[in-house]
Amino acid sequence: MSGQEQDMAAEIEALEADLASLEAEKTAVAKRVRELMDAEDPRAGVCYAQEIFAAKQEKLTLETRHEIARRRRNRLLQGM
Repeated sequence: MSGQEQDMAAEIEALEADLASLEAEKTAVAKRVRELMDAEDPRAGVCYAQEIFAAKQEKLTLETRHEIARRRRNRLLQGM
C-alpha cells in the first residue's frame, strides 16, 4: 500500500468512527425530544416548546454532518 492509500485508509477509518459517534448522538437527541414531548402537559401549563425546537435543530444538524461524512467516506472508497 502506498503512502497515499494509507492516508486514505486512515481517513476512512476516522470518518467511520465519526459516523458512529454522530449516529449515537442523533439517537440520544431523538430520545430527548420524545421524552420532552411525553412530559408536556398543556392542561397543567407544562410545555417545553423551546427545548423541543432546539433539540430538533440539533438533530437536523447531526443528520447533516452524518450525511456529509458518509458522502466523503464513499468518495474516498471509490478512489481506492
